[in-house]
Amino acid sequence: DYTWFNGNIGGSWTVPTRWYRSSFTTIGGSTEYTFDGDRTRATLQAFFQMEFLNNWRVRMMAIHNGASFDDRLTRGGPVVMRAGYDVGVFQLSTDARSAAVFDVVVEGARGRGDGTHYFSFKPGVALKPASNVFIQFSPGYTRDQKSEQYVTSVDDPTATAFYGHRYVFSYIETTTVSLTTRINWTFTPNLTQKLFAQPFIASGDYSSFREFAAPRTLQKRVYGEDMGTISYDEVASQYTVDPDDAGSAEAFSFANPDFTTSALRGTAVLRWEYRPGSTLFFVWTQERAGSDPSGDFDFGRARRAIFDQRPLNVFQIKATYWIGR
Repeated sequence: DYTWFNGNIGGSWTVPTRWYRSSFTTIGGSTEYTFDGDRTRATLQAFFQMEFLNNWRVRMMAIHNGASFDDRLTRGGPVVMRAGYDVGVFQLSTDARSAAVFDVVVEGARGRGDGTHYFSFKPGVALKPASNVFIQFSPGYTRDQKSEQYVTSVDDPTATAFYGHRYVFSYIETTTVSLTTRINWTFTPNLTQKLFAQPFIASGDYSSFREFAAPRTLQKRVYGEDMGTISYDEVASQYTVDPDDAGSAEAFSFANPDFTTSALRGTAVLRWEYRPGSTLFFVWTQERAGSDPSGDFDFGRARRAIFDQRPLNVFQIKATYWIGR
């Protein structure tokens, strides 16, 4: 349910100079509309890339997203509006031919009008200690804020602006830390091993529960501040909202959506081509995952919780046989 238009103009410089080997830049914009005519995207973007004489590369990107309608935020309900935001990305990588290749990506964003921020820092290193061994470590840290995180919807005949439903949203602050590890080892041309492992910790802290004032608008009303009352029952771990306090609307409750998740996923694959075109794969996958409703980011506690979980192990064997010469 959308039509998308995108246009860019750019230039490429491929003749080396005393400053660089090559350079590329582009600038453009895009827009998106539903078949009802609602504009759901309006962006301006610019990109720049340069390869230096020492084979290092730098990439920079900037995106401006204007406020737009959102026909999916209410999960099937009326169209509302989403605030615009500005994004900036910077990436620097060293010579890919070296035995140790370093890479760093920094990304930041700022919401326009709602005070939210986004920050992501992802350094990485790829090691080639031998011609048949490749090792990569990619840690990542992300901090994100949103002012319109969907929580739930409830029936309420008094909510006439939303056709008898209340759509509950929240301010949310999430923190994510991960470490992706890959190891590729070629023992012989016919025998290789690949390993993937990723510990992952994420937390989400919900607060300032709210609802949109009306369809097709940015304005929101916070429970307990702009409308009604809200209370929290620690024993039952749930919130209770009375939308109009002493009015005719019925109170409703919903569970505390806060979360802290700890997980570890890993896969090891041994590949043996026992004859030309015929291969055996031995695969071992392990997953550990658990969560609690604390919503706070305590790295030490979350790290220990990974290994407190009972692992799920899956073993697989896949065989192929080439018929013919």
